[in-house]
Amino acid sequence: MTSDTVTLVLSGDVPLDSFAHAIARFHSLIRGLSADAGSPELEWMIDDLERSSTIATARGIGAPDRVAAVVRAYEVVGEDLAVGNAMDRYSRRVRRAALGLRALVGGKIEAVRFETAAREAIIRQAGDLGSQGPLPAVPGDRLPPVSRSAYGAVEGRVQTLSNRGGLRFTLFDLLHDRAVSCYLKEGYEDIMRNAWGRVAAVAGWISRDPATGRPTTVRHVTTVHIRPESSATYRDARGALPSVTGELPEHVIRRLRDA
Repeated sequence: MTSDTVTLVLSGDVPLDSFAHAIARFHSLIRGLSADAGSPELEWMIDDLERSSTIATARGIGAPDRVAAVVRAYEVVGEDLAVGNAMDRYSRRVRRAALGLRALVGGKIEAVRFETAAREAIIRQAGDLGSQGPLPAVPGDRLPPVSRSAYGAVEGRVQTLSNRGGLRFTLFDLLHDRAVSCYLKEGYEDIMRNAWGRVAAVAGWISRDPATGRPTTVRHVTTVHIRPESSATYRDARGALPSVTGELPEHVIRRLRDA
């Protein structure tokens, strides 16, 4: 799977000042990883910003192999933070930015998630459920995902589609009203035609937050079923079942009362 995006997710009720600090550290981390990979010239453009679980996605612009190297390094940093590995092997700039992102966790910010098209890592306070360790790779992935995943479908509203022809889009889960990152399998871009703003069931390999069970990502998406919009309410159920006695409810109540 072509991977040219890096995503940072803050879960919880995120104050504006914390979000501003997170974006500054996210930027510093990506610039530091680019420099360490010998590609300081790479440009990173904002590809997506979402509410709810606050999501920021940056897309690398430059030679694909150089962008991919930075994306892989971003994955490794996230995993090291999630499992508590020492950060000594990283440059000072990368280390400061990464540890600064980890320091945001606590209080209103429940977790920080490092995410790419291939894998993700969730950073929480010590003692909370975090990364579940590597499992067998989803077919086609170069590296095994860190979070547990299983094939299934998530139903929600398609909220964001990249205008750069990318493979990533955002779905708002109808059950939890949380943003779910979805990654199309290459060659399946056309299935998203006319999907923006529509309710859809998105099928693929679903990763879930181990602490809450909520879906966080759907990868290798090959099927998107658009669902019809429904305006039905509970009042539409009136008369759905026939009366057992044939009597009106008020007559039954009056008869029982007067018995």
